[in-house]
Amino acid sequence: MAEFSKLVITNKGQALIAKMIAGKGNIDFTKICASSTTYTLAQLEALTSLSNIKQTSLISKVTRTNEVAIKVETAFTNNDLTAGYYMRTLGLYAIDPDAGEILYAVTIENSGNCYMPPYNGVTVSGAYVQLVTTVGNADNVSLEVDAAAVATIGDIQELQKEIADLEAYVGYTASDIYGVEVDFVNKKFTRLAGAVNRSAGAGFDNIAPFGGRKRCNLTNDGKVVAYYGEAGFTTTGKLTQAITIAEGENAGTYAAGTIVQTMVEQPKFYYKVVPLLVEHNALGSKIRKARYYVSATPKAGFKLHPAFIENGNENEKIYLAAFEGSLWDASASAYILDDAQVADFANDMLCSIANAKPASGLNQNLTRPNTRKLAQKRGLGWEQGYAATTAASQLLMLVEYATFNVQSVIGNGAVSKTDDGTTSMTENSGATVSLGNASGAVTNANGIQIVSYRGEENFWGNIWWWVDGMNEQNPSTFAEGDFGTLFVADHGFADDSSASPYKNTGIHPCYGGGYVSAFGWSEEFDWLFIPAEKNGNSSLPVGDYYWNANPGWRVAILGGRWNDGASAGAFDWYLDSAASDRSRGIGGRLVYVPSKKAA
Repeated sequence: MAEFSKLVITNKGQALIAKMIAGKGNIDFTKICASSTTYTLAQLEALTSLSNIKQTSLISKVTRTNEVAIKVETAFTNNDLTAGYYMRTLGLYAIDPDAGEILYAVTIENSGNCYMPPYNGVTVSGAYVQLVTTVGNADNVSLEVDAAAVATIGDIQELQKEIADLEAYVGYTASDIYGVEVDFVNKKFTRLAGAVNRSAGAGFDNIAPFGGRKRCNLTNDGKVVAYYGEAGFTTTGKLTQAITIAEGENAGTYAAGTIVQTMVEQPKFYYKVVPLLVEHNALGSKIRKARYYVSATPKAGFKLHPAFIENGNENEKIYLAAFEGSLWDASASAYILDDAQVADFANDMLCSIANAKPASGLNQNLTRPNTRKLAQKRGLGWEQGYAATTAASQLLMLVEYATFNVQSVIGNGAVSKTDDGTTSMTENSGATVSLGNASGAVTNANGIQIVSYRGEENFWGNIWWWVDGMNEQNPSTFAEGDFGTLFVADHGFADDSSASPYKNTGIHPCYGGGYVSAFGWSEEFDWLFIPAEKNGNSSLPVGDYYWNANPGWRVAILGGRWNDGASAGAFDWYLDSAASDRSRGIGGRLVYVPSKKAA
C-alpha cells in the first residue's frame, strides 16, 4: 500500500498564498504530476519543478473542506503507459497571476511500493489521488476544473450516490429489497419493492433478516451450542445433555450442565430511510412521511444497521434475549425463578431462560446501572439491550407487518391485569417456547396472553425494560412545548452523560404524555424511533403511548407492563425515569455482541 508524506507547500506556493491574502488574485489548481525521482522532505519546499515526470493528470475535482483548506482530486491510469515506473513524488500545480504555472506543493511516497505498471492490452491499472492543502482562504480558490479531466473514483461514487438517492425517492423495485412507506399525516402504510404482496410471517420466512432469526443456546463465552429444533436445545439455562460440535467457530464438546442462555440469533442487515416529508422546527425535525427499507445484502445508498456496529467494529450476527431478564444467584450457583429480591449487584448475573419470573426492582435496587452490571457480569460481549439493538427489532417489525401497532397484528400481550399497587405482577417467562422462531401469541396456564416476535418473547407488555445507550437531557424547567435532547452510544455506556462516546442525535423528544403521532428525525440517526409529537390515538399512526415530563437527565424504558393495555407496545417509550430509579414494574433484557468480547 502506498504511503505518502505530508503535503509540503513550496516557496512559490507560499508566495502565491501571500498574494491571494493581499487580494491580488485567486488560486487556480491545474494538474498533478507523478515523478519517479526520489526526493527528501528537506528538499521539497525549495523545489520549483519535478524531474523525471512520468504522468500528468488534470484536476478532476476541487472541494473546500473548511475556510482555509481544500481537497484536490485526480486519477492516473496506465492506458497510454508503455513503460512502468515507481510513483515516488506527486506535485500539485497552480496558476500564479504573475509567474504563470508554478509547482505549488509536493508530497513523497515512503513505502517504495507504489508501482504503476505499463498497459499490457488487457488490464487497466489506476491510482486515485486526493491531496488536501491549506490555501489561507478557501473562498479564493477556483472550483472550476477542466472538462477533459479523468473522472475519479470519488466522482463515480458521488454519481452512484445521486442515482441511489433518486431511486430511493422514486421508489425501489428490486425483489430483494423490502420496504414500507409510512404516511404519518394520513395514517397510511404501503408495502414497497419486494414486500409487495407478501404477508407477515410465512411471507418473510425466506428473507435472512427475518426468517434467519433463530432461538439458540449461547454459552457465557459466546459459543452457539444448539439451535431451536436441534437435539440438546434447552430453555432451562443449563444443557441437559452433552453436545459435541465437530467443526467451525463453535467447535468443541460442551458437557451437560454447561450454563447457556436462550437467545435469538439476528443476522446482520442493511437499511435505508428515505424522508419524503420532514417538518423542520426551531429545535429538531419530525418525520411526516418516509420510506423504510431493509436488505440482507449491501445496496447502493444503504447502510449497515448500527445494531451490527459497535465502536466501529462490524458484526455478522448479534444475539437478543429470547426472554425477559431473570437472575443467576452467584452465591447459591442457581437461577432465581421467583423474583426473590436478593440481588448481589457485584456478583449475580442477568439471564434469559424460561420458567422464571422476571427480575424487578420491587425492593432490590434494580436501577439501570445495576442492571448493566448484572448483564456485564456474564462476561465480555454481554450487555443489557441498548438503543441500536432495540431499534433493529423495531425496524424489522415495521417492515414485516407494515404497521407500528404490532399489538393489533401479533397480540396485545400481558397488559390487561388490574394492578394491585403492591407487587410485581409479572407472568413467568417461557410460555412461547412452543412457538420456536415464529411470531405469535399464546395463552399461558394463568389465562394471560404472552406474545413473541420471531423468538423475542414479550418485547412489549408484562414488564418494562431498561434500554441502555440512551441519555436524554431535559431543560431544568420542563413544560408543554419544550423538548429534550437525546444522546446515544453503542459502547462505553454511562448515565447522565453526553460525553464521548455519546453523540448528540439531533433528535429532541417532546414534553408530556400522549399517543405518538411523529418520530424525531436526523440524517445520522434515522434508524431511531423516538417520539417528538403526541397527537395520535391508540391505533394510528403508531398506536403506542409516550411519556416524558421530568426535568434534567432522564433514561429510557420500553414496552409497557401488565396493566398498560393499548398504550403498551413495541414503540411505547417512557423517557421519564432517572437512571437511579427502581420499580416493581421495570426489569431488563440481555444482548450479546461478539465484537464487544473481541475488544
